[in-house]
Amino acid sequence: MKKSGYSDLIKKSPLKPIQDHMEISQQSVAELLIFLDHAVNSRWEDATSSRKNISDLENKADKLKAETRGLLTKGIFLAVQRSDLLDLIKLADEIPNTAKDISGLMLGRRMDIPSTISNSFINFAKEASQISSVAGDAVGHLEELFRFSFGGNVADRMQELILELDNLEKTNDQTEINLRAELFKLEADLPPIDVMFLYDIINKIGELSDRSQQVGHRISLIASR
Repeated sequence: MKKSGYSDLIKKSPLKPIQDHMEISQQSVAELLIFLDHAVNSRWEDATSSRKNISDLENKADKLKAETRGLLTKGIFLAVQRSDLLDLIKLADEIPNTAKDISGLMLGRRMDIPSTISNSFINFAKEASQISSVAGDAVGHLEELFRFSFGGNVADRMQELILELDNLEKTNDQTEINLRAELFKLEADLPPIDVMFLYDIINKIGELSDRSQQVGHRISLIASR
């Protein structure tokens, strides 16, 4: 009889769907950048198509989240607490959800991004995408962390990624502050309701960065226990 090894355990564990979920989350953020480019340039037909792609990705993420939760209810041995993995997938799932919220709100209102802040706005979103990418790299190392019992070079690499996440998040926070300051200067010349929704979109893009950073820190917490 063939002996069951580590690779068999991984196939039955929630690690693979968690990693697949994060890949989908990264794709949703990448598609959001495409959507934002269309929206900033008032290409609403293209934006509608991009929004559908984001929605489809969010649905795929939901299925992977459900798969992960289903695996976590079974009596399979895990080196970490199930609650930690549930928290991890919950945090990661906020990424495609937020991308869907942003695209839905902007498309529904055909939101106009003032040309004077459009470059800063897109740069802010690109930074959020970069943070998501680094968080995805961290999730991609989960299997190695398990294999080497959260030690060795992979643990060192994980700490490097967490430090990179923190540095990127600090930069993104400052970019958000600067973008808000630019928008503040325009408030008097814009309809108040438009200003309110613009700030809301900025908040939500900031949430993308926050959730990605939290995903990385959740992995760090898992590894430290």
